[in-house]
Amino acid sequence: MRRGAAAAAKAAAKVRRALALPGRRGWRQLAIEAGWALPLAALLCLAGGVSEPGWTDQPARLLRLALVALAAPAFGEELLFRVFVLPPPGAPAPRWRIALSVGLFVLWHPPQALLFGEAWAAVVLDPGFLAATAVLGLALARLYRRTGSIWPCVALHWTAVVGWKAVLGGPSPWIG
Repeated sequence: MRRGAAAAAKAAAKVRRALALPGRRGWRQLAIEAGWALPLAALLCLAGGVSEPGWTDQPARLLRLALVALAAPAFGEELLFRVFVLPPPGAPAPRWRIALSVGLFVLWHPPQALLFGEAWAAVVLDPGFLAATAVLGLALARLYRRTGSIWPCVALHWTAVVGWKAVLGGPSPWIG
């Protein structure tokens, strides 16, 4: 019992540290990671055929998308794949831990085909989408390791999801 309680306390402390807002340097790091990762991920999605440029003309749908994307993929996945998988910033981070974070993030997406159906399977099994997911995962891992905060990661993840769906015409399993 004590071992479980100690592990839970350690995890809670790690989450509390990750929930702290970063300083200016952390937000500048967000701009650096976004500057290379978002264009590259967009190109991979376009090349893979899972995106078609075009702005959504449905403000209510965009608002629902933005709210859902903030909770489900952005915050939840960052907590899981960055905060719980990567060592805290300042601690040594072997490359295999970063590779594990990116790999698990990529592998998390294909099983969503079972949850969201055949139309979504065409997206999450597409090599271009999976390559874009790997690019985003690497940028997010680097960002978390450099800032120690989940918030720049949430902002980058949210921007990628909403941008892909609102600007690049990516499909969404959450909203009609």
